[in-house]
Amino acid sequence: MSTIVLTRPIGQSHRLGELLKEQLPGLEQIQLPLLSIVPNEDQAEAQRLRALLTTVDLAIFVSPNAIECGMRLWGADWPKNLPIAVIGGGSADALERRGITKEHNYQIYFPKDPEHWDSEGLWAELSKTISNWKGKKILFLKGAGGREWLGEQFLNHGAEIYQVSTYRRVPLAIDAPVWQSLQKLNPKEVACLITSSEALQHMVDVFRQQSNWTKEWFNLATMICSHERIAKTARDAGFKQVELCAAGDQNLLAASQRWLEQIK
Repeated sequence: MSTIVLTRPIGQSHRLGELLKEQLPGLEQIQLPLLSIVPNEDQAEAQRLRALLTTVDLAIFVSPNAIECGMRLWGADWPKNLPIAVIGGGSADALERRGITKEHNYQIYFPKDPEHWDSEGLWAELSKTISNWKGKKILFLKGAGGREWLGEQFLNHGAEIYQVSTYRRVPLAIDAPVWQSLQKLNPKEVACLITSSEALQHMVDVFRQQSNWTKEWFNLATMICSHERIAKTARDAGFKQVELCAAGDQNLLAASQRWLEQIK
C-alpha cells in the first residue's frame, strides 16, 4: 500500500492531510511528528519582548511557529506601526488568521514566489524597498537555535540585531510507537514529506540507531523535500530517492501526485 509520511509537528499537517485525502484518496497516511513545538512561557522573556517592540524598526518571524508562539508570548494586539517580515506563505497565512494583513493596514514583507520562500528570498525582497540598514534595529522572533544567515546580512549592513526565542523544538522519542508503524511498511512504497532540515536530521539519527530495519529506507524510500537545502541534507545523509519541490501545501500535494504516478 502506497503511504505518505507527514513529518510536521502535531497539528500542523491537518490541511495538507485533508488535501491528500481529497486528491489522492487511495493513499495511506502516517503522522510522524519528528519535532514537537514547546512555546516559551517565561515571563521575563515576555517583558523583554514587550520592551523591544517599542524600540525596534522591523520584526521578523522566521516561521509559522514563531508567529503562534510569539503572539502568545506578546499577549496583545500587534502594533500597526511596526513592520513585519516573514519568510513564506505559511507564515503569511498564520498572520492572516490573526487579522494581520495589508488590508488591515499592517506593513508586511515576504517573498511572493514559493521558489524563494527562504532567508535569501526575504533578504532580496527587503532589499527592493530598503537600501540603508545602518543603525536600524531588527528583532528576530524564532525558535531556539536555527539558521543565522539572515541575521548576518543585517549585521554586515550596519543593523543591530535582537533575538527572542519564542519556542523550542523537542525531537520525537526513539521509543515512540509510530517508529514501529514505519517498520511494517515497504519503503519502496513510501514517500516522506520533509519541510525542515532539523526534522530530517532527527529522522536520520533515529534510522542510524535502528539500522536493523532502516537500511533499506535509505535506498528505497522517497524523500520529498520543500527546499534545496533540505534535499541536500537528505542526499548527504545517504538517501538515494530525493525529490525537490517548492514550499507550500499545494506544491507538496503536486509532488506527492508525481511520486505516486512514478511508482505505479
